[in-house]
Amino acid sequence: MTNPPAARGASLFVRDARTYPPGAGARPVDVRIEGGRIDAVGAGLDAGDLPVLEAAGRTVIPGLVDVHVHFRDPGLAHKEGWESGSAGALHGGVTSVVEVQNNPPLSTSLEALLHRIEHVRARSRVDFGVLANLLPASLPELARMAPHTPAFKCFLGGSTGLGGQTDEDTIRRLFDAAARAGRMVVAHCEDEELLRAGKRAHPNATAAEHHLVRSTEAEVESVANSIAHAEATGAELHVFHLSTAEGAARVRAAQARGARVSASTAPHYLLLSCEDAPRLGNRLKVNPSIKTPADATGLIAALADGTIDAIGTDHAPHPLAEKERPYAHAPSGMPSVDLLWPLTYELVRRGLLAPDIALAAVTSRAAATLHLPGKGALAPGGDGDLVLFDPAAERAVDEATLPSTSKWSAYHGMMLAGFPEVVVRRGVIAFEGGAALTGAGGRPLELVPPAPRGGAS
Repeated sequence: MTNPPAARGASLFVRDARTYPPGAGARPVDVRIEGGRIDAVGAGLDAGDLPVLEAAGRTVIPGLVDVHVHFRDPGLAHKEGWESGSAGALHGGVTSVVEVQNNPPLSTSLEALLHRIEHVRARSRVDFGVLANLLPASLPELARMAPHTPAFKCFLGGSTGLGGQTDEDTIRRLFDAAARAGRMVVAHCEDEELLRAGKRAHPNATAAEHHLVRSTEAEVESVANSIAHAEATGAELHVFHLSTAEGAARVRAAQARGARVSASTAPHYLLLSCEDAPRLGNRLKVNPSIKTPADATGLIAALADGTIDAIGTDHAPHPLAEKERPYAHAPSGMPSVDLLWPLTYELVRRGLLAPDIALAAVTSRAAATLHLPGKGALAPGGDGDLVLFDPAAERAVDEATLPSTSKWSAYHGMMLAGFPEVVVRRGVIAFEGGAALTGAGGRPLELVPPAPRGGAS
């Protein structure tokens, strides 16, 4: 007889929910969580002596996995911090995040990485993975860091806090070392030389030209080069925040060749475009830049056909006073982890994505693309993470009430539905009534063991 899995949280019985997608086909369903893990999902289950959460007919979905956030902590906690960032995650239905540190102290050694994990453990309300930084300084430490991180993050184009890699031989060495350490490379794909050329070509740019300064060509060139490095070294590659239809086409072609390449995009590349710049100004300034409506259409098609696996927010907050500086001095990035499910559900409401594809992009496929077991599914054996929402309840986004420290949103005033009403993290009711109910309690995500691969020297 096998022993039951070790407890990872609390026990809870969720009664009288409705299956997703909402509508005529929705069915009653209960969820039984024992020791933080899902024990059973079905209609008419026995609650036994478990505490009961009455779903009262609300729709139930798995807790969301945001594969890409920046909480700026440690180092720049005044811009967000894990306490408010993870509260924002719960507000958006997110129970697991993967965080990228792009400000010092960087995670370029095992000691720095473990220190960061413990720093986050003491503050996060949600489960978390932290990416190690893939830089020349990291090379001696990659194998030691690999068991403790989901992936190695490489900036190929400069962005807030970090410059991009420009030397192709160095990039090849980084990819090769990641492959030998057995972890995927997740890449910010913009060609640094083309970014510099874009700045020279538009010396007096405003937010309306940001998509020209950080051009389509810069992303496409970098995606193509990164795929070539991955294929040559045996590295697994995940392209973060794809912003162009052509970049998605390059990923699609690589996948057709059998390359180990996956990708994610972000809500702002799907629901906004460069045509919103006159209205939003520097609020629209993110890296990579937000491109054309045609690019949004192409990215949605890539989600629909499976080329793109996930939607991650790239939550990157800055104080509004900094965003309101002149364009050249305003930092790039926007907050949105606190709206991930309403923004994703908006793609369904507009008829842009099928309900099952939209949900998978922020749950099961999001977890799978970064190899995060136990997350993103309402299934026995998985973690007891779930979200209850009323699909008919619609309201305008009010930036002043969002948990993010930044207190602004590019989506301010937008009418959305699907706002989470209850969020459960490993059997604990962590969010209800519009507020986080728990303090720190998040734990590091389970990781698959590293799988070293041979690669070119």
